[in-house]
Amino acid sequence: MNAVSSTSVYLNTMEKMTLNIKNMVCDRCEMVIETALTALGLEVDHVQLGKAEVTRKSDKPSMHEIEKELERFNFGLIKDDESVVVEKVKTTLIKWIDSGELESDVTSLSDHLAKNLTKSYATISRVFSRKEEITIEKYFIRLKIEKAKELVEYGNQSFSEIAYQLGYKNLQHLSRQFKEITGMSMSDYQKLQDSDRKSLDKI
Repeated sequence: MNAVSSTSVYLNTMEKMTLNIKNMVCDRCEMVIETALTALGLEVDHVQLGKAEVTRKSDKPSMHEIEKELERFNFGLIKDDESVVVEKVKTTLIKWIDSGELESDVTSLSDHLAKNLTKSYATISRVFSRKEEITIEKYFIRLKIEKAKELVEYGNQSFSEIAYQLGYKNLQHLSRQFKEITGMSMSDYQKLQDSDRKSLDKI
């Protein structure tokens, strides 16, 4: 099954399609995607992280034209099922971190992904590790550390508050992982004049 799926064709010239799109990591990305696809002449029905539901008139624009337009903004079409799974894992975890609900959510990482992707965690984990050459658990830690960098830079929360917001039971756990990944303590990072934060789609 291709990542671009056509459903019913109606009025002889209208085609509904689902475009699976990589590197969408924020609400701003959704607006950029909607603007880009509309400019191509597509009717955009719905956009969410990793996916756009569109209606195409006749066969214009071509899939090649759609792909080239997305690439102009550093996005891209996902063309195989395993890559769709990987992108869904990434967007699901990014949304979970940004929701601010990690502190109170008792759902495990495996249960959260299994529920949102409607697949067994064993399958999800196997596909992700093979495609990305990193486990989901380690990827999730990297995401949380990047979010911690952002919150440290804002400077309006204590380190303990940041730890709890990101689902850590205590500051020591976050501090240990922060230093393992960044090579410096949270206090030292806070003193930096130039941050080394990464865009989440580059993790």
